[in-house]
Amino acid sequence: MANRFNLQTLVDGDRNVVIKAVGVLDTSNQARTIIVDVSTLVPACELVSVDEIYFNVTSPLSVLLDWDATTDVDMITLSGCGEYCNMGREWGGLQNNAGAGITGDIYLTTFGWAAGTIPFSVILKMKKRRLL
Repeated sequence: MANRFNLQTLVDGDRNVVIKAVGVLDTSNQARTIIVDVSTLVPACELVSVDEIYFNVTSPLSVLLDWDATTDVDMITLSGCGEYCNMGREWGGLQNNAGAGITGDIYLTTFGWAAGTIPFSVILKMKKRRLL
């Protein structure tokens, strides 16, 4: 069997976006893969801020989310099962601070696969933003 990876857009509204990423790894780690492509959202935006993350990552796997840019910037590493709710609500969620060459996109990479079948899932609740 080969690795499976699926993306599903649950909400793509004027302001809010919810994306679900699900993978089942049985041959290798998930290579760096775009999970939020801001140019495909309707209406399109320049970047997103992340308000909530729900995740279930089977041990020994870890999931790294990063902001795409000339030099990518790590956003967060996820392991185990949990949620980050109302992240930085006072200041507008996790903000993309990627700097030069910022695309607004978010990528996912996994680490820790060695053998067997290892599933993971990540749900991101986000708000559409414009560059200032």
